[in-house]
Amino acid sequence: MIRSPSTQTFSDSAVRRWTLARALLVALVLTAAVVPNGNVSAQPSAATVRLTGRVAGSDTLIVSVLTMGQGAELFDRFGHMSIRVQNLATGLDSAWNWGMYDFDSPGFIARFLTGETRYWMAGYPTGDVLGYYRYNRRAVWEQRLDLGPREADSLLALLRRTSRDENKFYRYDYYLDNCATRVRDALDSVLGGALKRTLSGPGQGLTWRHETLRLAADFPVIGFAMSFALGPRADAPMSAWDELFIPMRLRDALRGVRVTQGAGERPLVLAERLLVPEGAFTEAAAAPSFVGWGLGAGIAIAIVVLLLGNAARTSVAARAALGALGFGWHLTAGLCGTLVLLAGLVTRHLFMGANTGVLLGTPVSLVLAGLMFIVWSRRTSPRTLRAAALLAAFTSAAAALALFSHVTASFAPADLSAVALALPVHAAFAYVLRLRAASATT
Repeated sequence: MIRSPSTQTFSDSAVRRWTLARALLVALVLTAAVVPNGNVSAQPSAATVRLTGRVAGSDTLIVSVLTMGQGAELFDRFGHMSIRVQNLATGLDSAWNWGMYDFDSPGFIARFLTGETRYWMAGYPTGDVLGYYRYNRRAVWEQRLDLGPREADSLLALLRRTSRDENKFYRYDYYLDNCATRVRDALDSVLGGALKRTLSGPGQGLTWRHETLRLAADFPVIGFAMSFALGPRADAPMSAWDELFIPMRLRDALRGVRVTQGAGERPLVLAERLLVPEGAFTEAAAAPSFVGWGLGAGIAIAIVVLLLGNAARTSVAARAALGALGFGWHLTAGLCGTLVLLAGLVTRHLFMGANTGVLLGTPVSLVLAGLMFIVWSRRTSPRTLRAAALLAAFTSAAAALALFSHVTASFAPADLSAVALALPVHAAFAYVLRLRAASATT
């Protein structure tokens, strides 16, 4: 969203959010890196104050759910959701959402990386909200709800009460507590639990990982990194209720909801329309698989390592190239694995915990990165070469253990793409370093 309709430009907001997304990607904290929400001031906006200060008549309230579709950037691919309230008597027309954060607040990046996020909800004039999404060519669907006067009045009271300074903040969680789950829970509250009774039960067999990768399908490199960062919890099948953390899934589910009315039932959604036309961005039907890409890249890098290792016996240039390649590979692997390990141990990113992907990039790789240029020098001692060969053998064995761990689904992530990439490369480096150490002792 925007700081206020008059002071914050769309381009400035996008730049700030892209900066955030890149910072989180470097740290492999995905799940937080793809939030589709905006940067706003921590102070209540004039629009929010004006909206919450007006008195509405419950018999003239029209309540709708607004679902925002995908946009061009990664953080827009996961959609967004608001509750729209119109009052025909007072002229109130506001869209309330739970996706507000302040990029400039002290310690924001640190809290984001550790999962201690501080988001809040606020209301803005619907015209300003629609103008923002129209400007960004993102579709907006409106589902007008068939709420009785008491239900509509209760919902507006809940929105106003939640928007107060003492109530509006909450710890955002991409999977468990986000803009869509807050809309879902607010509707369920005023309907007396009818929404959850209707939408509970087994899901479609989807997993948290599947939905994450499906919506980020147009960003394969980042998708690969996100899949590496997610642990086995992301592979648990979701219930029908859990699946509604995706705004578009909740929109689709609401179409089939019927609520009790006297002795009968009525559809919850009275009417649906497209307020902002769909742009060029549409959801992928299924999540991409990176296993083939990872295996191909891993074999290709391993072949290069083996060829350079063979040439390094007589070529100074090959030794320098192998040292540079080894440094880059082991530094990247070590940093990625260590960051994922720390994320699982010391942060509140629950879906990154117990991740055997850390076996693909242990801290040993960081030590190897520091040795890579040394071991390919003519002056390297046999003792140093033997130590490097032993460390490389350890990284290769750890990668093999990561592959073996996949036989127990509850113990390892279901995605094998990172293993397919890393195992051939680790094995190739272990082989050439073993030969290098053997040649130095003969």
